[in-house]
Amino acid sequence: MPLHKIEKINSTRFLALWHIDESYQDLFEAVKKETDEYTMLSTFRHEDKKKEWLAGRLTIMALCQKLNLTYHGVIKDEHGKPYLKNCDAEISLSHSYPYVSILLDLKTDVGIDLEQKKAKLIKVQHKFLTEEEAENANNAIEKLGVYWCAKEALYKICSSEKLSFKDNIRIAPFDLDTQGKLFGKIIVNGITKSYQLEYRVEENYILAFNID
Repeated sequence: MPLHKIEKINSTRFLALWHIDESYQDLFEAVKKETDEYTMLSTFRHEDKKKEWLAGRLTIMALCQKLNLTYHGVIKDEHGKPYLKNCDAEISLSHSYPYVSILLDLKTDVGIDLEQKKAKLIKVQHKFLTEEEAENANNAIEKLGVYWCAKEALYKICSSEKLSFKDNIRIAPFDLDTQGKLFGKIIVNGITKSYQLEYRVEENYILAFNID
């Protein structure tokens, strides 16, 4: 099974990546051996979405096994934020077929986002970037992708449907590299929470996640 890697970010935080190249049936059988959660597959219409879900469960299971955590399944709150059943560890998931990413922390909230490089970000940037952020991005696809992933990662930490990417989530201007650090903040009701994130620009996707 192509679990690409499990990476230790710090003493409590771990990143796992999966590159899907299995058949649906192989993924299904692998999950079915471990949990009855596969019944949730009926909520997905397209096979690629089903494969993403299956690979996501297998990735979480691999992380739990590595960290000696017993896997009892995943549940979601009213905002769709995932949690491990009967476990204090925090998780965040993201996928863009054929890639799946999971961030797990043993103590604190986490957020991760993985996206492929899409030209449509240029057209919709006005919906999620401030003027300062747009000026810094300068219509560069990869930089726009980093901004989007970073904001999505912070959004997942708060798990609130009322947050605006443009008004409530800000990312400080940065110089693009293949990997780097970002500084972001979430502003809600006059209260600001600051975060440090890491981003990675790979050949086929962009990834961002919080590191504090």
